[in-house]
Amino acid sequence: MPTILRATFKKGETLRYTGHLDILRTFVRGLRRADIPVKYSEGFNPHAVMAFALPLGVGTTSECEIVDIAVTEQIPVADFISRVNANMPKDAIEILSAEYTDEKMPEIIKAEYTITYENATPIDTSLIEKAFSSPIMVEKKSKRQMNEVDLSEHIFEHSIENTDEKTFTLTVIMSAGNKFNIKPQLLTAGLMSVCDGFNPVLTLPHRKRFIFQ
Repeated sequence: MPTILRATFKKGETLRYTGHLDILRTFVRGLRRADIPVKYSEGFNPHAVMAFALPLGVGTTSECEIVDIAVTEQIPVADFISRVNANMPKDAIEILSAEYTDEKMPEIIKAEYTITYENATPIDTSLIEKAFSSPIMVEKKSKRQMNEVDLSEHIFEHSIENTDEKTFTLTVIMSAGNKFNIKPQLLTAGLMSVCDGFNPVLTLPHRKRFIFQ
């Protein structure tokens, strides 16, 4: 009988500027208040046994986050969802679906984001469009060093929708996961380096979905 409960959840606006460790603490408090039979590690400092698929960076909301929660006994999935959601802060964490599983976490290779920008001055989005057909060189930190990377090699689809002369939304599918992960903030920095006049005063990234191996 599987003892891993895999949940897909939404990270809402309330937690946009909250780091992963604080999100983890919020999650654990909600599970505790909901009286979910979570498994805890042994030892001097026991902690809830949980694993997140690909933790979000600060500043990004999401509707597709995945977490594996080890439990000591199975409870009905519908009860889990309703009880946890009732004990989470408003517009913070919302469980969208869940299932019991004994399968490994699927490997993420891409992710789709929408990024809403408000520019400091009116912006011609044809310049943004043109940038995607040329190299977008950035410095990306690996575990050991900084490397120069061409982001255009890791961007697979994109589209731009204008709201007004200063505001537009970019929808983009790009590399994600443990092997090579592009954060929206890195893409923004790359576009700023190649697009004259692109100087956003507000950037609102949102992760819409994962694409698996």
